[in-house]
Amino acid sequence: MATVHEQMAAKLMDQMLYSPGAAQVLAETRQALRSGRMDDAYRDRIGQTQHRATYWPPEQAAAFLRVHTGLMSGEFAMALIEVGEMPAGDADRHVNAQRLSHVHPAFTVRVDAEQSHAEGDGEFCWAVPVRAQRSTGRPFSAGLPPSPELAAYEVPPNCVPLEIGLTFPSRTLMHLLKHGGVARWPYQSTVVALLLNTQTGGAA
Repeated sequence: MATVHEQMAAKLMDQMLYSPGAAQVLAETRQALRSGRMDDAYRDRIGQTQHRATYWPPEQAAAFLRVHTGLMSGEFAMALIEVGEMPAGDADRHVNAQRLSHVHPAFTVRVDAEQSHAEGDGEFCWAVPVRAQRSTGRPFSAGLPPSPELAAYEVPPNCVPLEIGLTFPSRTLMHLLKHGGVARWPYQSTVVALLLNTQTGGAA
């Protein structure tokens, strides 16, 4: 049975398919995801469906495209926080908690020991304003694809759900819309990507 965020992604995909232009972009996005032509680190910060890049259900490609569009337009912002280590397997929650304890002291991380019916793998908090980067919506270069022009974006103290390892893009999108952000620590990454919804708080 599909989860709430998977159902949301399926409805989003249906909406995209009604527009020929959006449907074409969705098809191109899924092809890029499945072929491995997309930057791995950027892709994984939004979501990891499986270790096999060829596994990208169309509804998850739609959710990925929605988050990507939000990052390119400035609706969503991103801050990268160095951990220094990659996450262990999902079952090694105490190991992941220990590794995350090495992040900058401005951040407090709680890894849920049970993760039973929880919103995520834990909680990622900061007690001082965080400086993130947000797209201005203007292209920085004319390359293909064009790079966005980035500006500093300050986020007041807050807490967001933590997602470690494999996470569907639809779950990332749900956190951005429901909780105002999510802290993503993908497998094979030594960095936590703090994704933030600029429409729910913060100052430019």
